Amino acid sequence: MKAFMHALPMLGGLAVLWAAPVATQAAADVNTSLEQRVEQLDQELRVLRRQLEIDHEARDAQALADQQKGIKVTHNGRSVKLASYDNAFVFQPIGRVQVDYAHYDADKQQLGDGTAIRRARLGAQGTVFRVWDYKVEYEFSDSKANPAASGIRDAYISYTGFKPVLLTVGNFKEPFSFEQVSSDSALTFLERSLIDVFAPSRHIGAAVQTSGANWSVAGGLFGERPQDDAASEGDEGTDITGRATWAPFWDNGQVLHVGAALRRHDPNDSTNALRFASRPETNITDAQLVDTGVLTGTDHIDSYGLEAAGEWGPWSLQSEYIGTKVNRKSASDVDLNGWYVLTSWFITGESRPYKVSEGVFDRVTPLGVVGQGGIGAWELALRLSQLDLNDGALVGGKERNLTVGLNWHLTPSIKLQANYIKVLDVDRPGRPTDGDEPSAYTVRAQVDF
Repeated sequence: MKAFMHALPMLGGLAVLWAAPVATQAAADVNTSLEQRVEQLDQELRVLRRQLEIDHEARDAQALADQQKGIKVTHNGRSVKLASYDNAFVFQPIGRVQVDYAHYDADKQQLGDGTAIRRARLGAQGTVFRVWDYKVEYEFSDSKANPAASGIRDAYISYTGFKPVLLTVGNFKEPFSFEQVSSDSALTFLERSLIDVFAPSRHIGAAVQTSGANWSVAGGLFGERPQDDAASEGDEGTDITGRATWAPFWDNGQVLHVGAALRRHDPNDSTNALRFASRPETNITDAQLVDTGVLTGTDHIDSYGLEAAGEWGPWSLQSEYIGTKVNRKSASDVDLNGWYVLTSWFITGESRPYKVSEGVFDRVTPLGVVGQGGIGAWELALRLSQLDLNDGALVGGKERNLTVGLNWHLTPSIKLQANYIKVLDVDRPGRPTDGDEPSAYTVRAQVDF
């Protein structure tokens, strides 16, 4: 035992001598493995860098090739569009021509039959540098029925870089009234209803609009039309306008739409739009059965609109009410109003397309295009409308109309329309048009692109 105890230190020393080379070798092997892994990762990184360089070179080459290709030309069945291959620049010519004829069965006053170029417009719309949209359109028609409509129509630029928020500056439609913000190319009848006298249409201004999956909101500050000017270097009138819409459902020909709009108009030193008068929903005649005359001494005008629409396949229903209060400085305030209800049915089964971003119905595309083996889209429509410009001492007149329409959509851009308009009653005591009940037969040929 003593011998063994004396041998332990010797055995420990031998173990240490044996383990030292082994540990050194293990450490060397670990260092070698790490160096090899680092070298492998470095090689992989160089390969990835080279691949990225190749990808960038390929993209640059493709971009150059696209630029060398010039432009691409597309169409949507209605109009032609020219665009760069990256869609950063887009140019699309637009226009429309509407030719009307009207025959009248006069009652108490003379209404002259005749023809008119209701609209004749040319313009362009598109995009520059990807986020700037523009539209410019000029009206060439100088029809006596609507002389104020000639000249510049749309002329604006919009910034889309904050999508879904859109910023617009220029001359364009104020967001007020379902019928008014709808394109006249997509209207069910030749003319908008009687209550259109309360809608401001286009003015120079700035607006903000946005939309979601089933709603839209728009609002803006506006002045007057490009051709308007307050007398004696006075201040022109101003508008603050807003509209909101909501469609709980709007797909596959099934639509439910509700909306509301507000407008505050301050005339300042201008007298523009301070007269409410309406033709009997036809623009061939100059006769206005109801008319307030110029409302002098007006401080401001407050208007509100309520709207609703529904569509079930080929059937649709649309209604709108507008109330307008004229606040006067030296006379009693007056409350005016109007409404309409319309319904339409596509005999051939089409539906009216709905644009949720604007809260309006769009142009109809026939299931079968005339000239390509189809018979087009045939639509029957009926509208009842009323405008009340009587309140207290103001006797502008109260008119109620019934309109029956037949539309033939030959192609997405060509349409023939026929309307029969019956003035059911005019209530305007003490005026020549009181009790006047004329009728009108009107037709239109339209092409737009």
